Amino acid sequence: MKLTKKIQAVTLSEMLIVLVVSSIVISLAFVTLTLVQKQVSSIKNNFHTRQETQFLERILWQDFNSHTVKFNKQSDTFLLYNSIDSIQYKFNNAFVLRNNDTLEVQIQNTQLFLNGKTVTNGTIDAIKLETNVTFRNNKLFVYKIKDASYYLNSN
Repeated sequence: MKLTKKIQAVTLSEMLIVLVVSSIVISLAFVTLTLVQKQVSSIKNNFHTRQETQFLERILWQDFNSHTVKFNKQSDTFLLYNSIDSIQYKFNNAFVLRNNDTLEVQIQNTQLFLNGKTVTNGTIDAIKLETNVTFRNNKLFVYKIKDASYYLNSN
């Protein structure tokens, strides 16, 4: 009687099953990775738009409360000035220009106020901005804080 030793090996059918299962797992990993990348991109864009809107509101608030604000209807610009410097704002459909800085905020509607009344030209003390759908239709309201000396000097 002759004893033969069998070599332990993988059959062709076993190898094909492993290849099919591993290709399914790899394809699922790529699909999941693509979905995650899209979500991260969406989150990044939302964060960027929110950050730009908040920065515009913060810088407008700071400028309004340290400068006198006049709106020129002909050139559609805001001129903010004080004894030290001046700042010019221009609101376009796709962006906002602040001197040489560009803020990527799309303003849909602006309303100007002076002492609580809507104005169209001249000195203003408050502004209401509405962004478009891309910026989630945010409404920004920025006003100048007036102290008692303002009211005493205005009479």
